[in-house]
This record gives sequence, C-alpha cells and structure tokens, in this order.
Amino acid sequence: MARPDPARSRRIMDRLKLRHLRLIDAIVEARSLSAAAAMLNITQPAASKGLREIEDLLGLPLFVRSARGLTLTMFGRSLVAHGKTIQSEVRHITEELEAVADGNAGEVRVGAMLVSLPWLLPAALRLMRERAGQAPVRIIEGVQDVLVQELRSGAVDMIVGRLAPIDTRERLTQEVLLHEPMVVVAGARHPLTRRAVSYADLAACRWILPPADSVVHSSVLQLFAQHGLANPEPFVETTSYLMSRTLMIEQDAIAALPLAVVRRDIERGDLAMLPVRFPHEPLAVGVVTVAERRLSPAASQLMFCLREVAKDAVPALVPALEPMRPARRRR
Repeated sequence: MARPDPARSRRIMDRLKLRHLRLIDAIVEARSLSAAAAMLNITQPAASKGLREIEDLLGLPLFVRSARGLTLTMFGRSLVAHGKTIQSEVRHITEELEAVADGNAGEVRVGAMLVSLPWLLPAALRLMRERAGQAPVRIIEGVQDVLVQELRSGAVDMIVGRLAPIDTRERLTQEVLLHEPMVVVAGARHPLTRRAVSYADLAACRWILPPADSVVHSSVLQLFAQHGLANPEPFVETTSYLMSRTLMIEQDAIAALPLAVVRRDIERGDLAMLPVRFPHEPLAVGVVTVAERRLSPAASQLMFCLREVAKDAVPALVPALEPMRPARRRR
C-alpha cells in the first residue's frame, strides 16, 4: 500500500470545500448534472465546474456515465461515505455552539437495540433529567448493522445495546456496561408451561427467531445440535418485540430473548419462562462510539448516566428451573 503523501493531504484540505461535498451528494441523488444543479439552485456550468475541480484536486474519477445516468466509481463511493461524516461533524459543531450560546447542551442522538429499551436507556434518561439535563434526546431503534452505519456517518452519537465483535479497522470503541442472560419464553397459557419439557418438545414448537446472522439465532440452533436434534423450522423471523409478544400470547409461538426485555411481561403473567439453559455466556450489553469523535456535552452526560445506572443495577439472575428431560436420540 502506498504511503500517505502529507503535501497532497494538505493541498486537499486547503482546497476541498463543503460545497464540493454537497454537489457530489446532489449528483448521486439526481444522477445528472443538470438535475443536481437545479437541486442546489446553481447553473449547470457551475455544477460541471465544481465536479471538475474536485476530480482534478483528487486526481481520480468520481463518476462514470451509464444508461442510468451518472454513477459513482469506487473512489466516488469512498468520498461520499467520508463526506457524510465530515458534513455530520460540521452539523454537530454548529449545533453544539448554538446550544452553548443558548445555555443548553445540544441534542443527543442514540441508536438503540432491543435489549437497551425496557430499562437501561429509560433509567439513564431519568437520571439525566434529575441532574438538570435538558438536552433533547432522539432515540433511533434498529438492528446492529444498520445502526453501525448510522454511527459511522454521524447520524447517531452512540449505540446502546448488545455488543458484538467488531473489526479493529472500524475505529469504533466498545464499553461493556452489564451482562444480560437469555431466556426462552412462551405465552403463559402455552401447553409447555404446564408440564415437564424436553428438547424434542422445544424442537417441535413454533419458533420466533432473529435474523440468521444474529448471535441468538446461532445459539438456538446450537442448543438443538448438542442434543442430537434437527434445527426447528422458524415460524417467523423478526427483531420486533411487539410482533414476538403477540405471536407468543395469541399463537403459541416461543422465542429466545434477553431477560430484561421480557421481565415485566413475565411478572404480569402474560409470558412464562421455559426451563432452558443456553450454552453460551450472557449477552454483553454496552455502548459503541467512534474512537476519534468527541462527544458533545449532552452525549457525555448521557454516557455518564448509563454507567451509573448499569453500576447500580441488580444482577439479572435467571430463576432456578427444573431440569429438562433429555431428548431421545434417533437410532
């Protein structure tokens, strides 16, 4: 790999403008120079000149013409990804300065995964408000892959949820706050809640599973493989707890979920826990941030409150369960 050229980097930093990045985004959206120019309220010659300036500055082609219009090259795709991060950082600077001038701390954008929603985030937000934190907080719920993209682009300040292995080249930082056990649950009136249960019984059930690339998905399959059983057919694949809860209560489906997610429904008698021990450690739950990106005062305050709430949390213990009957192996 070629060594970075400091002189070239300085030249690009001196001459690259935000208007260049906005022009590239407009061309990507419009697929033509004329339409991009109309979006930006500039003339087409001005748009052509701006594109030529940035391609000459970088010394690389950013677009190719095709039947579908202008499409990004591999260099263009890389520039767009980094450009979004640069523009997001400028927005953050502007918002933080305006917030400081107004006596506030700026908005916090949080990417939230399912495991953080029932109590961890709400408890941290309550503590933040009790400490006079008045900054608005925007919660963006989603799955890990999507939220990581949002974090990279600067659309969210942090992700709170299950921690998964990350590529060291991602320049992301993970902080473990607590560990959350997984449990298998069903509607309180499910037939398996009223008798002894075997793994074969579980294999015959209607399973609600997360997507195939999920840690929980592979753990459920491992549960049956280690007892010599075929994988259960998924009844539904979803990350929606509302959907899962409805299917468990109304259609006798079962699911494997973090205890924090289902605890209240178990306590209310809507769901019941089945005697299943998972062959893996509890889920690591925590916060993901971008290593080189400084958090705003409001985001830093929320991070502190998350740590405080997690530190004071009572460990989530799975109640003692009767041992399950082993499955009969096929001859």
